[in-house]
Amino acid sequence: MRVQEIDHAALLPLYLAAGTAAAALFAGRFAKAAMMIGLTASGVAAVWVGMGPDRATFAVGDWHSYAADDPAMGAAALFAALAVLVAGLSGRQAGEYWFLLSASAAGGVALAGSRDLISLIVAVETLTVPLYALVAKPGRDGAEAGVAFLIASVTASATALMGAALLYAAGGTVHLGGLAAGLGDAHAGLTAAGLALLLGGLAFKLAAAPLHAWAPLVLERAPLPVATYLASASKLGGALAVVWVVHFGLAPGAFGSSEPPEGFAGGSGAQQSAGIVLAVLSVASIAVGNLGALAQRRTVPLLAWSGVAHAGYALAPLAVVATAAGRSEAGAAASAALAYAVFFVLLEAGAFAALTAVRPGSGSIFASRERQTPETALESGGSHESDLDVRGVVAADVGRRRAVEAQSAAGGHPARGVGEGGRVAELTGLWRAAPLPAALLLFSVVGLAGLPPALVGTFAKVAVLEVLASSAVWLAVVVAAGAVVGLAYYLPLARTVLLGRPAARTRGRYAIGVAAIGLALLAVSLAPQLVLAFTSLAP
Repeated sequence: MRVQEIDHAALLPLYLAAGTAAAALFAGRFAKAAMMIGLTASGVAAVWVGMGPDRATFAVGDWHSYAADDPAMGAAALFAALAVLVAGLSGRQAGEYWFLLSASAAGGVALAGSRDLISLIVAVETLTVPLYALVAKPGRDGAEAGVAFLIASVTASATALMGAALLYAAGGTVHLGGLAAGLGDAHAGLTAAGLALLLGGLAFKLAAAPLHAWAPLVLERAPLPVATYLASASKLGGALAVVWVVHFGLAPGAFGSSEPPEGFAGGSGAQQSAGIVLAVLSVASIAVGNLGALAQRRTVPLLAWSGVAHAGYALAPLAVVATAAGRSEAGAAASAALAYAVFFVLLEAGAFAALTAVRPGSGSIFASRERQTPETALESGGSHESDLDVRGVVAADVGRRRAVEAQSAAGGHPARGVGEGGRVAELTGLWRAAPLPAALLLFSVVGLAGLPPALVGTFAKVAVLEVLASSAVWLAVVVAAGAVVGLAYYLPLARTVLLGRPAARTRGRYAIGVAAIGLALLAVSLAPQLVLAFTSLAP
C-alpha cells in the first residue's frame, strides 16, 4: 500500500493559524495577544513559503487537494493580516471573541490553498460559521442580524454543496485540476445545473446579487469591527472560491498551459455555462448595488450596497470564459478578477476601519469583562461576580440603545436599524475633528470610486476593463457605466467628510490600526505590482 506524502512546509501557515485559534481559546486574558502574534506568524510563514518554489500536498494521482503557490500564499497572508487589523480595532473583548475570529481566519488560510471541491466548501464554512456568533450583539437588532445571516448563509452553503455534488456526478472527480476534463463529455444539463448552484452559492459570500440582501442588514447591525471583517476577509473568501472554481476547474489554465491534454473533449459546454451564470451575477450585482447605494443616507448601508456593485465588477472578468476570445485569455481574466478582489477588500477594510475609529461602538455579544463596572451591575440588582458581568453588559447596552432612540427621535427618523455607523450627515467636517481617520476614509472612498490619487482603485478597474475590452465589450460598457454611477454617491460622501463644521466633537481611536491599513493602501497605490504579481494566474 502506498502511503500518501504530506508536505508540512506547504501546510505551515495553516498549522500556525489553526494553532492560534486553539491558543486563543485557552489563553484567557492573553487571548488577544496570542491571536495577534499567532496570525502574524502565520502571515509571515505564508510569505516565506510563497517566496520559495510552488508546493502542493495531499495528492491523488496527478491532482492535489492543497497547493502553496504564489496566489494561495499571498491570499493566506492577506487573510491573516485582515484578522490582525480587526483585532486591533476591536478593543477589549472576552476570549471567545478572539477564538472565533482566529478560527475564521484559519478557514481563510485553508481556503487559499484549497484545490478540490470538498476542502474548498469546508474551508468556506470554517471562514463563515464563527461569524454567526460575532455578528450578533445584545438587543433585538443584533439578534435579527445574526439570525438573518445564519439562515441566508446556511441556504447558500446548501446550494453550493448541491452544486458540488452534481458536478461530481457529472465529472467523476472533486479535484479542480481534473474537473474540466471530466466535464468534457458530461451531460450538458447536469453540468449547467451544478455550475449554477455552486457558483451561485459561493457568490453569496461575495454579496453578489441576487443573494445580496443579507449584506446591508448584517453589516449595519453588526459591531463595526465585525462589519470590517465581513466587508473584507469574508468577501475575499467568496471571491477566492469563485476564482478557484472557474480558473482551476474550468478554464484552460487548469491544465497549466494554454493547450488542453490529449483526449480532452473541450469542456466548452461547462465554460459557457459558467460564463452565462457569472455574466448574469455580474450585471445584476452592478445594477442592484448602484441603485441601492444611491438611495442610502446612512454610512454603512451605503458602503454595503456599493460593495454589491463591486462584487459585480470582480465577477465580470470571469464571465469571459463563455466567449472564444475569453477562453484564450482565461488566465488573464482570472488574474484580473483576483486582483480586483484584493484591491477592493483593502479599500473596504480602510473605509470600515476609519469609521470604526470615529464611531463609538457597543462591542460584540462577547463584551470584555474589564469594560464592566460593579456599580453598573449593582444598579441592575446583581450580587455575584458573574451576575455583575452579565448585568453590566445588559445595562450598558440598554443605556446605549436609549441614547440612540433619543437621538433618532430628535432627528425625526426611526430608531431601529440606525446601526453603529450612523448617518452620512454625521460625518460632516470630520476632516477637522479627526484628521487621521478622515484621511483614511477619504482615500478609501476615492479609491472605491476609481479616482486618483487613490490609484489602487484606478488600477483595479483598469485591470478589469483591459480584459473585457478584448473579449466582452458589452460587459466592459456595463462596468464603465456602473463606475460612473458610483461617483454619484461616493463624491458626496467625500465632500461631507471634507467640508462643513463638525456638529459634535469627535475623537479618533485605534491610531495604530488606522495608520497600518492606510500605509498598506498607500503602498499598493504606489506599487500595484505588489498585488498584480502574486495574483497572477496566467499559465
